[in-house]
Amino acid sequence: MVKNMDDNKLKQLVEKVLKKDERLWDENKTDLNETLLIDLVEHIDEKVIELLLQEKSIREKFFVKIKDVYVFKTNNFRFFIEENKVDNSFTDYKNRIGLTDGKKFLKDTNDVVLDFPYKDCVLEGGQSTEEGTDTYFEYEEEKTKTVKGEKVKEEAGYKEKQGKRKEIFFNQVLAHDEIDRLFDHKALTNWKRFDKDGEQEVKEIKRDEDGTIKENLIIKGNNLLALHSLKKEFAGKVKLIYIDPPYNTGSDSFGYNDNFNHSTWLTFIKNRLEVARELLSDDGVIFIQINDIEQGHLKILCDDIFNRENFHTTICVQMSHLSGVKMAHKEVKLPKIKEFILFYTKSGKIKLTPQYSPATWDEALERYKSFINKKGFSDEECNKWEVITLTQAMKNEGIDMKDKKAISDFKIRNADLIFRTAVNRGADYSKYQKDKISKIVNPDESYYFIYKNEDVNFAADKVMEIRGKKTPVVALGDIWTDIGINNLSNEGGVDLRFGKKPEKLLERIIKLCTNEKDIVMDFFGGSGTTAATAQKINRQYITIEQLSDHTEKLTKRIRNVLNGEDSGVSKDNDWKGGGDFIYFELAKWNEKAKEKIIACKDLKELIKFFDEMYKEYFLNYNLKIKEFKKKVVKEENFKNLSLDEQKKMFIAMLDNNQMYVNKTEMADKKFGIDKKDQKLTENFYNSEK
Repeated sequence: MVKNMDDNKLKQLVEKVLKKDERLWDENKTDLNETLLIDLVEHIDEKVIELLLQEKSIREKFFVKIKDVYVFKTNNFRFFIEENKVDNSFTDYKNRIGLTDGKKFLKDTNDVVLDFPYKDCVLEGGQSTEEGTDTYFEYEEEKTKTVKGEKVKEEAGYKEKQGKRKEIFFNQVLAHDEIDRLFDHKALTNWKRFDKDGEQEVKEIKRDEDGTIKENLIIKGNNLLALHSLKKEFAGKVKLIYIDPPYNTGSDSFGYNDNFNHSTWLTFIKNRLEVARELLSDDGVIFIQINDIEQGHLKILCDDIFNRENFHTTICVQMSHLSGVKMAHKEVKLPKIKEFILFYTKSGKIKLTPQYSPATWDEALERYKSFINKKGFSDEECNKWEVITLTQAMKNEGIDMKDKKAISDFKIRNADLIFRTAVNRGADYSKYQKDKISKIVNPDESYYFIYKNEDVNFAADKVMEIRGKKTPVVALGDIWTDIGINNLSNEGGVDLRFGKKPEKLLERIIKLCTNEKDIVMDFFGGSGTTAATAQKINRQYITIEQLSDHTEKLTKRIRNVLNGEDSGVSKDNDWKGGGDFIYFELAKWNEKAKEKIIACKDLKELIKFFDEMYKEYFLNYNLKIKEFKKKVVKEENFKNLSLDEQKKMFIAMLDNNQMYVNKTEMADKKFGIDKKDQKLTENFYNSEK
């Protein structure tokens, strides 16, 4: 049996079967790239898994058979490789960047534990034993201490303290089973369908022939947990993800925690991008809008998650004008008017629909100076056409060469007769008359014209109708300065100070990378620009938002869209209204307690709520709750705190891993989830028995 096999022999056996995968070895096939191997198995690389399955001993050790399907025990294999790692492997650091102890990445060792105090950051680690601690609050008077020879004043106030517990606790870092519970499917409540006639009852969830949900969705709840709840139904099916996350400016300007340190912000984003990648289709793409503060850090993170070779480009987009307050300090710093959009593919597979921006004739068509006078002859008689200069054609028409409008109108009107030539190095046109226009017919019966042994390119190919008017255009590059950024407050009929993005920006991104009915996702929903634009251009969308005021604005905006509101890109797309969407929420539990705390009008209400919080909700195991109730809340120093500061201390007692109800527990009467919501939840996860 495998369990009796020496680990070294098993390692040798693994190496033997993996010899067939050249990616994993140096040129002499002597040193195994164990770091790459781990990365591949964590991403369930098909070739590696197939090789491991071939050997019975390996199969029995690292796979479990469930209903004729072999399930790979990824963690077991990773731990085995790490425990039996060859110290001198030539690729210890290849393709990975991070902190090491000289041999191993800290990420891969059990000797280091990282701890962040944010509920929606998940960190994996391990440790042997740890003395348990109690967390409590204690008021400290104002004091002065010396730091590096300088006196520093510390303000008076309540400080969070740690004290040793009597008993010993083991593995206090979030374990894999705890992560599994945290990310388990959540119960879904408060279902509503909206169309142009208003709110409707949700009676069914529409699916296409392969079982994929075909509904526009607006989801309220923590986006990390919502993303994990979406995995079962949407993994590998989302064509485009666009997000506009908190920029980590330190301003806390619009409700999100926009004041992280770098490492915590990156952990916050990393947790979300990892599951987002799973949701993308094989030819899917992701756009992440960001400013200067975290752009560099985010690029390195995304290189790791999506692989550096799948980086497509960084788009630079103008998001403000050289005016206003930003110009007050132009003598000491350059005014910032741009933001960045990181553009990654999931697998490198991509087919773009070229996009164009308006331009002047000289910008787009300056070299188009020849004109065809057809003289009534058809395309088949093109050898009888007359070629003259564009200037001569305008003079023949009687155009005043000082009248710019008349000149422009003539060019646009006759764009299908104005041309330039270009060399086609792969073609031999020697048999055609050089001084005559000739027609070339392709095998597929399409055709083109040549003149003087060169291809004829018509100006009409660079003239498009934009906003109801024909105009010259230039192909879109990676610098976007033409997005309309004025009067954003009027778009959609809702306001979001500093956080709203123009519909024109989202229209361009969506049309660039998707086709009609493709799934578009935005898990920082904000004011609903992504959803509103997707609705108007016939894409299916999934939007997630946690903040109540944002969700209200988002829902209101999309209802306005269904009713035919005409701002943003409505006119460009002849939008008249119609369609529908489903709204639902992750079923709240501790989140409900948090909302009740926030709603308290004074300390008296807070204290009154304490008993309910203690009896009904999940609290941090290591907080001295009774001491807080009997002592702290009665102290004058606590009473003198602002109401917001008092609320923060109450919220600190809640177990942040129990904010929402798991699907497996939704039948518990304690949570008050009605039968209808339970049924719709089962239907959503396609798990009705």
